[in-house]
Amino acid sequence: MASKDFDIDVSMARIWQAWQAFIIGKRASTEAIRYKQHLTDNVLKLALSLQKGTYRHEQYHTFTLYDPKRREIAVANVNDRVVHRLLYDYLVPIWDKAFCYDAWSCRKGKGLHDAIKRAQHNTIKYRSGWLWRSDITKFFDSVDQGILKELLRTKLRQPQVLGILDEVIDSYQHELANQPIRIPNYSKHGIPIGNLTSQVFANIYLNELDQFVLHSIKPLGYVRYGDDIVLWCRNETDAHAARAIVTQFLADALHLRTNYLHDRIQPTRNKLAYLGVELWPTGRRLVPKVIQRIDTKLNRLNSSSYYALIEHHQPVRYRKRFLYRILDIIEQEW
Repeated sequence: MASKDFDIDVSMARIWQAWQAFIIGKRASTEAIRYKQHLTDNVLKLALSLQKGTYRHEQYHTFTLYDPKRREIAVANVNDRVVHRLLYDYLVPIWDKAFCYDAWSCRKGKGLHDAIKRAQHNTIKYRSGWLWRSDITKFFDSVDQGILKELLRTKLRQPQVLGILDEVIDSYQHELANQPIRIPNYSKHGIPIGNLTSQVFANIYLNELDQFVLHSIKPLGYVRYGDDIVLWCRNETDAHAARAIVTQFLADALHLRTNYLHDRIQPTRNKLAYLGVELWPTGRRLVPKVIQRIDTKLNRLNSSSYYALIEHHQPVRYRKRFLYRILDIIEQEW
């Protein structure tokens, strides 16, 4: 297994494996088809550039997505995405074992539904307590690249892999408008939402928050999915104290700030809106906005994924109505 003592494998065989992992399950784009037409040459060139330290990340293709809120998506070219896959496969075995149990996003054996179930479990278990729910304002745009590089160097020391990581991190920059936090030694900000590496980078960055919460705050319960967090506390006073301390830690240590629009302190027995679901100690359901989005976008191609969402989080009576809707759509489209 990869560790501090082993550098990244950038042989032609390993690059080929990264290509195979990248292409599985993806729609064949024009760029990917062209890359595959000269695959051997492309893999050889990439391997040599990584080995010699001459690899340079190219510019991103950017577009804006509204689903439901505005997001700027940056997509790298195929060659760079093969490198992202290579780095991802190298980093995950090193870092995942260091992450806390209750970090639920972008990890094998975990995910959105599991995070919701864990939040439901804590809501039932600590129903007599209070909770603090919050998230980070523009997290991906706000990641301090200097801090991210320092965190990577706590477990990695080989110049080759650090050089490749720095090249990928430096390839993207987001200009923060109205930065509310004074940063004495300013560094570039942002990791692109579209990169595979950003998934593991996000967990590495926010692992600092997880460890601080678990070892310094010591709440009754804790769940983090992406940058959405919930802490369960004994009483209202503890919840307010946790919010004040964690908010200061985020500003000082990670140069992040919480989103006041989604910041709530409340009794656990009250409705908790979290990850598109409304939770109570007695049950859960999808929030109305999610139901409305499903009703608007439902078609034959996405019906199975939407039904899985309904099956996990909606009452039986709604599932039955939804099945009839799917049958009607299939009949009309066929």
